[in-house]
Amino acid sequence: PALCGAGALRETGRMTRSGDAETGHNSSPTSGGGGPALDSAGFEILDRAQCLALLSKATLGRVAVTIGALPAIFPVKFCVVAGQVVFRTGEGTKLTAALSGTIVAFETDCASEEDGEVWSVQIMGASRVVERTADVVAAQLAALRSWAPVPLRYLVKITPEIISGRRLPGRLHLGPD
Repeated sequence: PALCGAGALRETGRMTRSGDAETGHNSSPTSGGGGPALDSAGFEILDRAQCLALLSKATLGRVAVTIGALPAIFPVKFCVVAGQVVFRTGEGTKLTAALSGTIVAFETDCASEEDGEVWSVQIMGASRVVERTADVVAAQLAALRSWAPVPLRYLVKITPEIISGRRLPGRLHLGPD
C-alpha cells in the first residue's frame, strides 16, 4: 500500500531560498555520467520545481512549530495553492503560529509499493492566516477538507522560503526477494 505523506523519509537536501540553489550542510551532491545530482546516500537531490510538483501530489503532511523552544509536530491534510501549502486548523497552536507569522517547517513524503515511488519534501517558511478571498476560494476549490470531527474554521498558508527534497532513484522493492 502507498504510504504517501505518512512519514517515509526524513533526509535533508539541497535547499533553495526563493528559487536560488544552495547546497545544504549535510549534502555532497554527485552526478555520475550527467544524471541527476545524488547525495552521499544515493538519493536524488530535487530542485524547487520538482519539490513543488511532488507537494502537489500529496494530501497529508506534518507541520512543525515550537512551543516553549520545544518542537511540536502536527499531521494536517493540505493542498498547494499558488505555490503555497494551505491547510485548515482550529484555535490552538497552529493558529497562534499563523497569527504571529511564525516560521514553521512542513514535511510530506511518499513510499508506494504500487509504483515504487519514494520521496520526501520539506519546506520552511512563514505561516499566515489566509484572509484574501481569492486564496480562500482556491483552497476550497481544491477540496481541502479536514478529518477533524468538528469544523476547522481557519485556513493557514505556508509560503516556502526554503525548500528541499530527496527521491530514491529507480523503483522501491519492499517485498521478499
